[in-house]
Amino acid sequence: MSYDFRLFKRKPGEDPETTARAESDGLPATPPDPQKELLKRKIGDLLIARNPKLEYFQFEYEQIAQTRKISVEEARRLHRQLELNNLAKDSNGIRITLYDDEASITVPYYHIGEKAAEVFREIWSYMEIISKESGYLVYDNQIDRILDLSAGCHDSLACYTGTSQPASQTITRSGGGVKPWWKFW
Repeated sequence: MSYDFRLFKRKPGEDPETTARAESDGLPATPPDPQKELLKRKIGDLLIARNPKLEYFQFEYEQIAQTRKISVEEARRLHRQLELNNLAKDSNGIRITLYDDEASITVPYYHIGEKAAEVFREIWSYMEIISKESGYLVYDNQIDRILDLSAGCHDSLACYTGTSQPASQTITRSGGGVKPWWKFW
């Protein structure tokens, strides 16, 4: 499970709340647009400049094509989103995905206390970069609200910690250590 933010374009004539709540798989229905490809790459490069531990994920198009029974070219057309992750051992699990007309940022529910606050400040800095470059609005599905990034992350962080704190407590032994995630007993 993850805490998810959706960054999206305002649609002319549509209430942004309606746009924000609409389901989207992010996969393109149209051929690549050179302007959109440049914008995604520019944003990705700015995010990496902000945090050099972020890396572009390399899709295995041949495997996607084989699994979905489509051509490699079709796999490349459908999966042209840019995904950035920190793959270091000490990663906080933030994943950023840049689509043609929107983006998403997700973080797993396992950070608590000051670490959670630190992670949310990092996420906020990423959303500020994406919004500045793209003009996207930011929607927090968990609190069902379009965010004003200048107001800070307090409400989203409170929602996150309200969910992640009990989850972390269920995997903590009474002796003080933390069990591996896969041990439920």
